[in-house]
Amino acid sequence: MKSTRRSFFSSRKMSTLCLAFASTMLGVMSIQTARAQAAPPPIGTWANKTEGLVVQQSGTCGFLVNGRVAYSGTCHWEVPTARGGILDMQYPMPLQPGHIRWSVVYINQTTITLDGDAFTKTGN
Repeated sequence: MKSTRRSFFSSRKMSTLCLAFASTMLGVMSIQTARAQAAPPPIGTWANKTEGLVVQQSGTCGFLVNGRVAYSGTCHWEVPTARGGILDMQYPMPLQPGHIRWSVVYINQTTITLDGDAFTKTGN
């Protein structure tokens, strides 16, 4: 009897496996590229008719109502997506720090919404 041995990895199977691996790697790289394009924090001065938001590069920020400071503290940019994120302002309180969290959505480079209210950029 003649024994015939076949290789498990024939050239056709090997090229198919290489193609599948390359396709998988391209998919993984495109997902990582999409994550890298998250929206930046809303640094600058933003305002509408009655309210204002100031976010500095250092993280210091303030919220104004009718031109007067209502809250000031430190802001953190959380859960960034391609269109916005959550701006968390931490401000001092007697027993523990207070937090205000706003949903920020970029409409364009000069307009954002803060919990649905439109704000226009008025300064850096």
